[in-house]
Parts: sequence; C-alpha cells; structure tokens
Amino acid sequence: GKTATVPSADVEFAAFYRAELPGQVRRAFLMLGDNEQANDVVNEAMVAVYRNWAILETPGAYLNRAVLNGCRDAGRRRVTSVRLLRRLAPRDANVPTDVLSDVLATLPFNHRAAVVLRFYAGYTTDEISNALGCAPGSVGPWIERGLAAMRKVL
Repeated sequence: GKTATVPSADVEFAAFYRAELPGQVRRAFLMLGDNEQANDVVNEAMVAVYRNWAILETPGAYLNRAVLNGCRDAGRRRVTSVRLLRRLAPRDANVPTDVLSDVLATLPFNHRAAVVLRFYAGYTTDEISNALGCAPGSVGPWIERGLAAMRKVL
C-alpha cells in the first residue's frame, strides 16, 4: 500500500505550534483572566498563522501580534468585568492575588499589557512597542502609570 507523506510545511508548523502554544496561552490568560477565552484567542491566531505559513518571514512575531490583537478585541467585547491576572503575584507575595487582579483590571489595556509583557513575559521596551504597535517612547510612561496606579491601591 501507499504511505501518505506529510508536507514539510505541516511538520514545521506542528513543531512551531507545540513550542509556542503554552506560552501564548499563559500570556493571553494574563491579559484576559479567562482560560477558555485565552485558548480561543490563541487558537484563532494559530489558524491565521497556519493559513499564512508559506508567506510569513517571522511567524513568531505574527503570532504575538495576532494574540495581542485578539486579546484587545476580546477585552473590548467583554460586557461583565472579569478578575485579571490571578496568577501574576509571586507565590510568596504578601499581597492577596485577588487584590492584584482587581487593581490590574482597572488599568487601561495598553498599561496592563505593557506591565504584563515587561514583568511577566520579560519583554524589552522595543519588544513591547512592537507587540503593541506603538512608539518605544510610549512604553515607559505606560509602565510607570500602570505601576503608579497599582502602588496607590496596594
């Protein structure tokens, strides 16, 4: 009998998917505070990457942008408030996680995203500006304003 061969692009995409999925879902969860929504956003973004796989020079950057935009759109569509970033606090932190979630939930999306990308994902200023599609000069003030707002409450 004949054996089916899997196209090399599919093999490459499968490896990319396995490597990227856990971190992307974690990041989306931090943005949205909802695991099901995070998985939906990441899977939609992965479908877009797969559709464009043959023409993407930097699929990782494309995926990061697609997930971030998906999170921004999901946040805009949300009708009820959801507690965000329940797992951001270090395990030994004295701050109750619910308080941190509530405080982060009050921040504008760009401030919240910049804080999460810097302190959770370890992004540089340039990486944050690329991810959010803004000037690098906006990143610092967004982080500072986000941290200042958090300090007032905490």
